[in-house]
Amino acid sequence: MLKTRRDNRRLIMFGVLLIAAIGLIALGRTGATRPLVSLVATPLQPFARLLTTGTLSALDSTGEAPDVEAMADRLLEYERTIAELQVEVVRLREIEKDYQRVTGLIDYQALHPDQSLVTADVIGRDTSSYLRWIIINRGTRDGIRVGNPVISDLGLVGRVERAAARTSWVRLANDPASAINGRLQTAAAEGTVVGQLQGNMRMEFIPQAALVEPGDVVLTSGLGGTFPPNIVMGRVTSVRRQQATFFQTAEISPTVNFDDLRVVSVVTGFDPVDTSAFDDVTAEEPTP
Repeated sequence: MLKTRRDNRRLIMFGVLLIAAIGLIALGRTGATRPLVSLVATPLQPFARLLTTGTLSALDSTGEAPDVEAMADRLLEYERTIAELQVEVVRLREIEKDYQRVTGLIDYQALHPDQSLVTADVIGRDTSSYLRWIIINRGTRDGIRVGNPVISDLGLVGRVERAAARTSWVRLANDPASAINGRLQTAAAEGTVVGQLQGNMRMEFIPQAALVEPGDVVLTSGLGGTFPPNIVMGRVTSVRRQQATFFQTAEISPTVNFDDLRVVSVVTGFDPVDTSAFDDVTAEEPTP
């Protein structure tokens, strides 16, 4: 009988505790018990800190804590790997650019089977503000001669001015001493393209009657037999017309970036423009 009463009391106590726990959970969700929790937890904070510090000290003494020096070394290794990968990305981008340049020259060769090309690397350049030259690693042993035109995948670069056995010096088309016979693609007019001190080019002696507009493409005319015809030199950016003169001039923006020349081709042989028709006209003129 006594045992039964004890069991009943335990059962009742368990039920009361269960109901109280459910009530506390409900109150906790509403935030009503936060002051009570803070009141109880505040005196226990020093003991909690002591327990945490002791645990970390124990872990550190047993060697199970993270090794800061090892992590620092690993971080340096990761930084070194990232730096190496960045250098590799830059190198691959340069290789891609060179590949595109060479591909453009190969396409030019395919479109002009009558021309002989020698591909060369740019190994130096003149740093003077008045002269614009580059040095390439091909020379007379490769069939290069003074006066040979030089091109890139974007258009005309210039012409060979000096040639040694394995080295050549090229005067760029924007050098102030450069003068090349040019032709306007849309206006169908001819003139002389000369280099400027500012690094651009100017087309002079354009007939006054020619309708020249910005954006017109300038090509080599091929007259004189110095350059093959139809090599792109640039585009017209502005036109200067003067009624008192017989000619007009046009400012030209080069298609070639002369400051970023890496790979070029020297035209060692080509079929010049046929000027025999002019000879026939001259022969037919009556003598006075």
